[in-house]
Amino acid sequence: MSDIRAEGKRLASTLPADMMPTQTSRPLDSNWMPSLSASGTVELDEQKLPEVMVTDGEGYTSDGDLVIEYLIGTGGLGVVDAAMQSCLQREVAVKRVRPERRSASASTRLRREAYLMGQLEHPAIPPVHLLGSTPDGDDLFVMKRITGVEWGDLLAEEFAGFDDGQLDAVAIRKHLGILIRIGEALSFAHSRGIIHRDLKPENVVVGDFGEMYLIDWGIACSLPEGGVFEARGFVGTPCYAAPEMLSRDPKLDVRTDVYLLGATMYHMMTGHPPHMGDSIQAVFEMALQYPVPSLSDAWPSPLKQICIRAMAADPDDRYSSVLSMLEDIRYFLEYGELSDLESKCDQELAELELQIVDEHLDEEAYETIGTKCRFGLERLQQAWPGNERILKKLERCLLLVCQSAISKRRIAAARVLLLQYIELVGWEGNTTAHRMKDRIDGLADQLTSRSDELGLNIQVRLVEELASQKRAYDELLVAYREQEGDSGN
Repeated sequence: MSDIRAEGKRLASTLPADMMPTQTSRPLDSNWMPSLSASGTVELDEQKLPEVMVTDGEGYTSDGDLVIEYLIGTGGLGVVDAAMQSCLQREVAVKRVRPERRSASASTRLRREAYLMGQLEHPAIPPVHLLGSTPDGDDLFVMKRITGVEWGDLLAEEFAGFDDGQLDAVAIRKHLGILIRIGEALSFAHSRGIIHRDLKPENVVVGDFGEMYLIDWGIACSLPEGGVFEARGFVGTPCYAAPEMLSRDPKLDVRTDVYLLGATMYHMMTGHPPHMGDSIQAVFEMALQYPVPSLSDAWPSPLKQICIRAMAADPDDRYSSVLSMLEDIRYFLEYGELSDLESKCDQELAELELQIVDEHLDEEAYETIGTKCRFGLERLQQAWPGNERILKKLERCLLLVCQSAISKRRIAAARVLLLQYIELVGWEGNTTAHRMKDRIDGLADQLTSRSDELGLNIQVRLVEELASQKRAYDELLVAYREQEGDSGN
């Protein structure tokens, strides 16, 4: 615990002292993106950008290319204004470096953010229209003006309407739909070698007509060859941070965004971020000590398992991609009842695994659990053909119950189970199937041999019994004849 406290204190000391736990840190001296020249692209800070005239004022009669209307928001590095693009008379958003943060490094970061967003042509990512510079040398980029409500505000309003602090089934399905749309945008970015690093409900905007946008790509980074980005310190939102983001030598990849999507899902289900505290240090300590916070049993069991896997402390234990996580969420939405069935099958399969090594195995109970697990997995397989996860579970279940049938010398049942297993995974090169068949055949030979021996013993006893009965009959016949002879005399 003392080590966690010391690490939390160290992390907190690297951030601005007045930063609130839910704010995002973007250190200006952070080397947050690898050199673009490594992939053959000319450094953006060496390119001459087109000149853009920016004026402040009301109305659209100005000669400026962009007429600033009002402030939309301010971040750690930049400021975003609503503006009118005069040539097209359309509403746009303009992002510039905050006046007090202007520097060559800040300008380079702004250009790189625009460059990254420019590579991401996706319906859920705001498009960039223009990257330019004012006559005074201030860089800016123009993008689509997003209108709508932050997803975090929608969630807060939704939870306020439920007294027990839990969303109902309708609300869960609605917000899972938003999570899927944003996950698709995130997955698209990953296909372009870009990770977001700051996924959270506050960075999702939901429009009035069903449009959804993943915004704030200010700390996104391009993954170098090999797919692992080596950061130089913590950058992100502490309340949602993945464990590897908090290490002394952060190494990030697409699974970091998987964790952030899981943390966002946690917020969606609980109404608050996963890591909470009264100070930055306390938040860091919670993130380090409890990467996966406790989850209420009120959660639908399948969603609980998805969230736990996505937020695993070890990246190797998480989903390998956002797409695989979304596949499980879609499965829950389409087969809600069957998702609960899969969770029950998981519990039964775990119990089978545990009991198979028990010296005092209750064979009757084991057979009951195995039958329920097998039939449940078969139902899941029929509902979702080709699902590799279900097939692997059914494969393991069949082997366990087949092994149990062999131990109880139930040859016919063992043969049926083995045949189903072979149909599932194939026969050629399957050493496990060959080994199980040899065990069943050996057991059958033993029983046949015993049966032959038993049959021979029965035959001998029958012959002996018949011979004994014949002797008794002959003796009786002799006695009868003798008696008749005496009577005649």
